[in-house]
Amino acid sequence: MGSLTRFNLTELVTHYHVKSFIETGYGEGVSCKAALDAGFAQAISCEIYDAVFKRAQQTDQLRVVHSDSLAFLRSKTVKEKLAEGRSLIFLDAHYPGADYGNESYRSETFEPEKRLPLLAELDTLRGIADNALIVLDDIRIYRRDFKVGFGALPDWTEDAFDKEAELLALLGAFESSHSLHWFSEDSGYAVLWPRAWGDCGLTKWIQPGDRTRPNHITIGVTGTTGFSLNRRLLDARFSNRWLVGQGLDIGGGDDSLAIYTSLFPRIASVTVYDWEQGDAQYLHNVRDDSFDFVYSAHCLEHVVDPRIAIRHWLRVVKPGGHLVITVPDEDLYEQGVWPSTFNNDHKHTFTVFKQKSWSPVSINILELLRGFDREVSIAKIERLDHSFLRGFERFDQTRLPFAECGIEFVLQKV
Repeated sequence: MGSLTRFNLTELVTHYHVKSFIETGYGEGVSCKAALDAGFAQAISCEIYDAVFKRAQQTDQLRVVHSDSLAFLRSKTVKEKLAEGRSLIFLDAHYPGADYGNESYRSETFEPEKRLPLLAELDTLRGIADNALIVLDDIRIYRRDFKVGFGALPDWTEDAFDKEAELLALLGAFESSHSLHWFSEDSGYAVLWPRAWGDCGLTKWIQPGDRTRPNHITIGVTGTTGFSLNRRLLDARFSNRWLVGQGLDIGGGDDSLAIYTSLFPRIASVTVYDWEQGDAQYLHNVRDDSFDFVYSAHCLEHVVDPRIAIRHWLRVVKPGGHLVITVPDEDLYEQGVWPSTFNNDHKHTFTVFKQKSWSPVSINILELLRGFDREVSIAKIERLDHSFLRGFERFDQTRLPFAECGIEFVLQKV
């Protein structure tokens, strides 16, 4: 079961002026509450299962009717709401009563069209929802080979794989009025975005536990996370204090901390945030206070403004959570030459304490962190020079399997 909370609803209200939320399965009211909290003017929903409907809380802004979804979508109330202005329609998977333990996911208490009414719902909406964004939940019920975050549909759940072609045909029938988009998060979503609204602007939140990319093991010389492992495993603070809970690895790429979670037993999950997910400087699709820790190895030197980046990295960490950040040390990595000859995308160099630097883009870590003195407690700052080979002709020592050539600092959000 997916959730409307996966999406940035506030953006739909403020930027696209969506006013009404229409839902075909109230459940515990999570989606209706999310829509109203985001600023929707009104939410209307239906609930077919008697015991669940009786728990629904009605307000001036929220109306829940005791009805099956097809009768609800064909009602005068829904048609009038669609005619008034821009709306968001959320089509739930249903299985009446099953999500709350009242029924089996293969229960025959209701006839098939009421157990899994999605196809009939789509057919009902044809021609009356041109000005509505339509989000379909639980796509894995209909698409056998569609890979989703929650994994394949369990065997104990009724599927509709034999209806996949019919589903695709119905979605194609909206081609003139909507563009179709597939999202693999949670149990899978199909999104019909109104063409009259322009390019699709539905933002997905990156959430704790998301698998944004497969783990990839690099053979030979790994990245900085890979050859920091032995050092970090000898320091119990990483395993017991700093890398604990659900983490976000910013700029992890193919050397992500997510590969090594089994070595840090208190890590619950690591979600990678890289180019495909968005701009690491702003994390625009990550909610405030959502992760237990942020980890970033050699990403800060690539952003335009490290101060803005740290501001947003702090924003997404829960109070009491930690940031574990490494950056290249300008004397160990760039070694007196700018622009950097070992990575032409570096925008800054870093030093721990020097008052004057040879680099025209040098950032003093102590000065940088002083700007956050009321927001963080500094747990550690260390120059990682213990495996640097001195006395050799200048070369990129991070191509050795052990030289980190960096600065590591650990912050706790207060």
